[in-house]
Amino acid sequence: MNEFKTARNWLDNADAVIISAGNGLSITEGYNIFAHDEAFMTHFGTFYERYGIMNILQGAFYNYPTVAERDAFYKVLFDYMVDHYESTPVFRDLKQLVGGHEYFVVTSNGNMHFQLSGFDEERIFEVEGNFGNNQNPMPMIQKQQAKFNAFVQKYRSQNVVILELGIGANNQLIKALLMQLVAQSLSYRYITLNLPHEINIPAAIEQRSIGLAGSIDDNFKELLKND
Repeated sequence: MNEFKTARNWLDNADAVIISAGNGLSITEGYNIFAHDEAFMTHFGTFYERYGIMNILQGAFYNYPTVAERDAFYKVLFDYMVDHYESTPVFRDLKQLVGGHEYFVVTSNGNMHFQLSGFDEERIFEVEGNFGNNQNPMPMIQKQQAKFNAFVQKYRSQNVVILELGIGANNQLIKALLMQLVAQSLSYRYITLNLPHEINIPAAIEQRSIGLAGSIDDNFKELLKND
């Protein structure tokens, strides 16, 4: 049985799925917060010309001279990432993979694309907040974290698959936490979809882990090939 068939078998037979997602998922959709590209210049060119801001990430943390200028950047960001967003085939395929399983999402992406693609907002933990709540995100983050902790406790002894999508190899905020869950429970499995240089599976969980290297959208199609 090849790795794709094994991974699909794990997903199909899981009692619950934890979806973890980072910037790699957004990049697969076509939203790259690190890029100084045509999309950035189309939407944020004014901020490049005025302040020399090179990408969305820099703009989000830039020390603007006035609150009004900061708010203006975040308005453009919200319009681009949220208000004018239409769910992509990547999320359609993800929903098909998860199927009718119980799930919870843990993500560092603040673009709200999970909610906008039909995932239950009560099952989403945005570890750094989201673009709709960037002024005082901590109460929301704490509430979401409590729900996630309750989910983990509920399924602690059951068959759980962690499906990691585009999280950096050395990420400590999400990756290290979820890998620790796998290490602590023999009924947990770990599947990571990422670029080859970003796949990092510790020896302690390698027997219960699969790394699928390549683009997330291509790997989704391979996992869904027989549907």
